[in-house]
Amino acid sequence: MTAGRQNLAHNLSGVEGLSIRENFPLSSLTAIGTGGRARYYVSVERVSALQKLLGELDGLFFILGSGTNLLLSDRDFPGAMIHLGRSFRRLRLNGGRITCGAAVPLARLVDKAIAASFAGFEELSGVPGSVGGAAAMNAGTHIRELGDLVESLRMVDTSGRRRFFRKGQLKLSYRSSLAPAPGVITTLTFLSQPGGDPERQRSRALELQNGRKLKHPWQEKTFGSTFKNPPGMIAAKLIDQAELKGFRIGGAQVSPKHANFIENNRGAGALEILELIKHVRQAVRERFGITLEPEVRLVGFTREELGELAPYAVSPPGKE
Repeated sequence: MTAGRQNLAHNLSGVEGLSIRENFPLSSLTAIGTGGRARYYVSVERVSALQKLLGELDGLFFILGSGTNLLLSDRDFPGAMIHLGRSFRRLRLNGGRITCGAAVPLARLVDKAIAASFAGFEELSGVPGSVGGAAAMNAGTHIRELGDLVESLRMVDTSGRRRFFRKGQLKLSYRSSLAPAPGVITTLTFLSQPGGDPERQRSRALELQNGRKLKHPWQEKTFGSTFKNPPGMIAAKLIDQAELKGFRIGGAQVSPKHANFIENNRGAGALEILELIKHVRQAVRERFGITLEPEVRLVGFTREELGELAPYAVSPPGKE
């Protein structure tokens, strides 16, 4: 399946706000260090350009943000990897409302919101990635998720139409996209809630940041948490109790620091990391009778490679 009716770069030449590169290497753009080459790597600077791009695509595409929470196959991606550029990093505070582009780092949004006394944002302190990526999986902690704070969302759907959704229309599920339709999230809006206190919030944010620095192996190549927490349980504790800390397959290992993290510290390929995910899942199930669900997004693998993880793989949007 191709990503354009003939040649995407040719078809969209002259469109302002688009930069298209072919056969682009992706491994350096993912936090865990995996990925092959993308048929097209497209940097977008305008919503109008994004509309034209999605209207032109007739194959697979995937939004590549900061590269966290993502395990890309090492085989080449046959479609378009889309990256939202600098113009999507705008953040505006207007009275009791923050309007935030999808490419804004989540840490920047948290800092701005705390300074403006927006209650609740301190609980997201230390969560990695971009705001759009966080919205695409309703990222957060056991205390607070991004979806708890979003007032509205703008996006471009797969046909190239601009869409707008208010809070009551959003999908507020654990670790799944807030967007009610497939496409690309471009902007999110947040409203101030009562109870904000910048001094108290900064103290809480610093507490969380320091705690994560101590507990999480961010100095290693890792995509973040591997598994969702089962209801009323903590995945890391189950993995630790199954005596899997430090367990290794090839160049990938369960972090000795935090059991729900996988480290790529010896040049592991994507399949080695995938096999380690499957091994941990099987070991916890045999020990406790609990089947862990992946939190990391699995992209580009065959059903045979995924095995029982196939239902959890991300299917990039595309048009037939």
